[in-house]
Amino acid sequence: MRKFLVARENIENVNVVQSEVELEPPSNVVNEFNPNEIVRDPGHRKQINEYAPDIQDQVRRAYILKGPMQPDLPSFPRTTFGSVKRSFSKSWYKNYTWLEYNEIKDAAYCFYCFLFKKPGRAEHFGFEVFTKSGYRDWKHASQGLKDHVGSHNSLHNSCVKHYDDYNNQRQSVTSKFAKATKESEELYKIRLTCSLDCSRYLIEQGMTFRGHDESSTSLNKDNFREMVDWVKSQNEQVRDAFDRGGKNCTMTCGDIQKELATCCAHEVTKVIMEELGDRQLSVLIDESRDISVKEKMAVMLRFLNDKGNVVERFISLHHVKDTTSESLKNALYGILDKYTLSISRIRGQGYDGASNMRGEFNGLQRKILDENPYAFYVHCYAHHLQLVVVSVTSSCSSIHDFFEYISLIVTTTSASCKRKDALIEAQHQDILNKLESGEIYRGKGLHQSSNLTRPGDTRWGSHHTTLLRLDQMWPSVLKVLSMVDEDGRGPS
Repeated sequence: MRKFLVARENIENVNVVQSEVELEPPSNVVNEFNPNEIVRDPGHRKQINEYAPDIQDQVRRAYILKGPMQPDLPSFPRTTFGSVKRSFSKSWYKNYTWLEYNEIKDAAYCFYCFLFKKPGRAEHFGFEVFTKSGYRDWKHASQGLKDHVGSHNSLHNSCVKHYDDYNNQRQSVTSKFAKATKESEELYKIRLTCSLDCSRYLIEQGMTFRGHDESSTSLNKDNFREMVDWVKSQNEQVRDAFDRGGKNCTMTCGDIQKELATCCAHEVTKVIMEELGDRQLSVLIDESRDISVKEKMAVMLRFLNDKGNVVERFISLHHVKDTTSESLKNALYGILDKYTLSISRIRGQGYDGASNMRGEFNGLQRKILDENPYAFYVHCYAHHLQLVVVSVTSSCSSIHDFFEYISLIVTTTSASCKRKDALIEAQHQDILNKLESGEIYRGKGLHQSSNLTRPGDTRWGSHHTTLLRLDQMWPSVLKVLSMVDEDGRGPS
């Protein structure tokens, strides 16, 4: 009996070791889901089986949310077949909703087969071609696309069925088992609506969401959770929905906050893309470091709207590891590809005067011009004007000294809280005296309390604001300067 138990234990140990060896993923399999790795371009994305099995559903869900890559180009590259040149036709999108197209490789792909094909089954027509290498036989495309679809029981139609079942989560077995009551769904909607409204307000005001301590015992849980608590205190229905929801599905955790902000960004971007439509556009790009010392590239689109007005829309703030022209070009192409915008639609480029941007031979504008000769580069006029004004003021000693004195006056009168208070009090008294003497008149929005502003080094318009304030407050400034002079003459 003892020998039997020992033998049985050894067999079980061998089975465990074998199962661990069999379950060990290959070295090229990605074990963690990273949304930044999701690339819509069918010619450069990873295959689903290259991800670990436990994250493949997340990858599929991310691709389904983005949808198939179907660029609407004015014209497609033409390939010679015999004596006739043929090309991809965008009319095929209507007949084959699964069809994708890659502009660089000039090849067609199948979105559904990419998502749900089973590795090792390539006996169906074009099964591997439409998911990996791409289909390019435009001469026989009409028949080739039909052959790929095949009969009712074909592998392609099997993938289509998987896609429909996966896309309709309420029809899945898992969803039926986890189906909540109507009352629970209503409570969930109330919690979600509350969290979404708070997120929209914070985004519109440009305020932070999260704090250092968001626990229930924290005295200040920062903006998002404090705002949710305030809404609960003002609305009994919302408070009841959160209380009855328990600790789960409260729609307030950090991941939910990020998803809500991302959803808001997607909706705004969707409106911008609908406004842009199929019009030509210009790109405006600038890069700078943020507060976390990361290099960010801001991208804006400039185009004519339906009313014929020129509008500018901000679409992306992209992190770049370096600011070389090649890196900026790849980042820009990735952003345009994300929103299915073709390089051929660009008609203008607007940058500053940095060498990596405006370089005549190796700058970003030259690299784009090499691929699209209609994307004319224009140096930012505001930056031009700034450089001209700075150059003029530097060359004229009297003007240079004038602005040096202006900066010195502003610094002197604002050097301490005492001087600032004295300046504001003197300005207030001066306004009262002028109102009594009839020099100025009362009115809505007139004679507001103001202060001197420092001129900026990179924005010439700030000098204009400083001069206007100084002209309005000059008598008060003289009083403060006199006070500073008297304090300097007194005993130390």
